[in-house]
Amino acid sequence: MWLRVNENCLFFALGLAVASTFFLFQSSNNSLNCSAILKADALAKQPSTQKVDTVDGADSEIAKLLTGPPKGGDDKDEGDDGIEFMDEEAHTMFKHTHENPVSTALKKAVRVFCWILTSPKNIKSKAIHVNATWAPRCDKHVFVSTSFPNSSHTGLPIIEFDIPDGRDSLWAKTKAAHQYIYDNELDNYDWFLKADDDTYAIMENLRFMLLAHNSSDPIYFGCRNRPFVKQGWMSGGPGYVLSREAVKVLVEDGLSNPEYCKYKDDGPEDVQIGLCLEKVNVTAGDSRDSKGRWRFMPLQPQSHMRPGNRTLDQWFYDYLYYPYTDGKECCSDYSISWHYVNHEWMHTLDNMFYHIKPVGMIDDGFWPQKALTDKSMDALIEKLKVFAVNMSQPTV
Repeated sequence: MWLRVNENCLFFALGLAVASTFFLFQSSNNSLNCSAILKADALAKQPSTQKVDTVDGADSEIAKLLTGPPKGGDDKDEGDDGIEFMDEEAHTMFKHTHENPVSTALKKAVRVFCWILTSPKNIKSKAIHVNATWAPRCDKHVFVSTSFPNSSHTGLPIIEFDIPDGRDSLWAKTKAAHQYIYDNELDNYDWFLKADDDTYAIMENLRFMLLAHNSSDPIYFGCRNRPFVKQGWMSGGPGYVLSREAVKVLVEDGLSNPEYCKYKDDGPEDVQIGLCLEKVNVTAGDSRDSKGRWRFMPLQPQSHMRPGNRTLDQWFYDYLYYPYTDGKECCSDYSISWHYVNHEWMHTLDNMFYHIKPVGMIDDGFWPQKALTDKSMDALIEKLKVFAVNMSQPTV
């Protein structure tokens, strides 16, 4: 009990320190003008355990195991009632003015389109915070939502579908989103990331992992789970990323064939797309690093990084495809994403990753000592590619 109390105090102190640093820094630079403080937490929603009809007859087993996030999870339907929000300027991504040549090189080599599942009730409480933090680091990003009035007033890039809102419609939105990508964006990007509106992703690390792979191969990556699909399926929460060829095969050979992809719209979207992709011979890739550490994390950072965490629900262990260790060895040095990240943690993580740096921190040796030319940019990309390949071959 003493340890848990002090742990909570430590997290509170850390959060307070980061928040203080953030607001002092922003105030001194006149970058953000916060007119209100985010407050109020909504009640956590209980995921449906309704029986689902899958193409492999795994309906009842899926319903038993899909019991929602572990204790302490932040899977919430945070509506707009009773919440004050920062002004519009505060939801614009803050950028440092200095150049990041490594990030620039990765962006040149790996083009990523991101689509983020959201809903009308989550626009202010979740989507705007994704839009103000990691999403603009995609080459292009859109929010996929049920149609709602005045959506153009949100200031967000929203693709609307005439599909009912709710968890039972996630598979319908997923099918519609991939059809939209196929019709409008397929040739413009190499990889296509699906995320939730409570996902936090580090796009530089995603591009780094993908640099070791070819988007012309039918493959996809994410947090790989074991039940229901022989080759495994990728958890929707931390996101999954499909190659251009995987999207092409999914739409052309899968979505039009009810024997491969479920025609009905209900059921868990991540399991359903996993079943569908397996049927059309899209490979479930291994996203772990060379030490076997995970890169797509299905829970909050604090759930994974706390050593000796024994509070996780049984479903987490039932889903494991690969061995798991909590604490420092839970996650790759180049981790990509986490799930159940609320608006407060969204901004905290973004500030810590991109704006706070310990003095004397050793880098990876990739940072050029002078401005990049086209030739030196290509050389840096090749150097990064070799490192990415070496980091993408688990040896444990």
